Amino acid sequence: MNARIRSLDYLRGLSILGILLVNAITFAQPFDVYVLPRLSPVPLSHDDLIVWWLTETFFKEKFITGFTLLFGISLYLVGRDRDSAQPAYRTALFRRLSWLVVFGLIHGALIWHGDILLSYALTGFVFWRWQDASARKLLIWGGLLFLAGEALLLGPNIWHQLAGDVATETAADFGPLIARMRGGFFDSLAQNAEVWAQGEFAEILGYMPTTLGLMMVGLGLFKAGILSGDASTRTYMILMTVAAICLCLIGWQSYVIMKQAFPFPQIFGLYAVANNLLCVPVALGYASALILLGRMRLGAWLLYPLACAGRMAFTNYLMQSLIMTGLFYGGRGILGFGGWFGEMNHAALVPIVVGIWIGQLVVSTVWMSVFRYGPFEWGWRCLTYGPWMRLAK
Repeated sequence: MNARIRSLDYLRGLSILGILLVNAITFAQPFDVYVLPRLSPVPLSHDDLIVWWLTETFFKEKFITGFTLLFGISLYLVGRDRDSAQPAYRTALFRRLSWLVVFGLIHGALIWHGDILLSYALTGFVFWRWQDASARKLLIWGGLLFLAGEALLLGPNIWHQLAGDVATETAADFGPLIARMRGGFFDSLAQNAEVWAQGEFAEILGYMPTTLGLMMVGLGLFKAGILSGDASTRTYMILMTVAAICLCLIGWQSYVIMKQAFPFPQIFGLYAVANNLLCVPVALGYASALILLGRMRLGAWLLYPLACAGRMAFTNYLMQSLIMTGLFYGGRGILGFGGWFGEMNHAALVPIVVGIWIGQLVVSTVWMSVFRYGPFEWGWRCLTYGPWMRLAK
């Protein structure tokens, strides 16, 4: 595994683990609790507030941003050797994205409504034409598209708040939803599919400009040598310094939100600006720290399990969904556990998340010592390139 791929695997591994802590509450509670924690049917404790602040400041938006940056790079690496005379629908990249659409539909409708695979696949088809663009063009247009996407998401809410024209918050009755999610297998399956169908495609369209912009920026940074691990130590130190400043601003914003008891509708507008806009420099700061640590022999040794988790990111993402829904969705119990939906807030979820982190780091390291790909990565590659590939080393 060369240095270039290793730098990507470090960030991919960190991102896929970090995303779980952010997503954990969406497995355990109605989705409204994710965006407005005080709506939780379980009263928030002091520990819940501390975990929320830490998650909001250091995790939320940062790791999904890093993962999206990397997805643009992965599309480029798959499609860069294509024959320009070959029709697009016959290329490996087309098959790869088409199968990802299938996986996303299955994952979202039948496993967990918070799926990101379908959004990545559909945005990937739009991203296609940007693969051969220069780093400068990708960074400029990708950055502008990201900012435009965030303006579309936050702008209307901010405008209404500044104008004093705000909606009144309505009380939430989660009783029927929680009852179905705690019910039998088909009850929770139907409820999950209903939540997914209600918002999936509107969310894909709403977030596509932001997602596409991040994919373009990621590829631009890769071609510029930053995410490939080829930039100077000074460059990475500057990026880490900028990230630290941004984290201070995000931490202050999160503190204000928490002290004001998650004010509606500010949390969807003005109070979301710092986290939504500064997530990119923070993600680059995290990547810079990993790259610099990986340049040292001891650091590379310590990060090896993280790199293995990154090489199995697709498998680990799906397994996180299966484990978490097995614990919280009715009828999917693991070892007799399950149906805990609506019972846990942020602090209670931390031991579960940490346990999955440790398990995935260990299993990924052992698996990659024997096999060339993760199990789902192997199946995806075989479907993409045609013949069955050798799995064992």
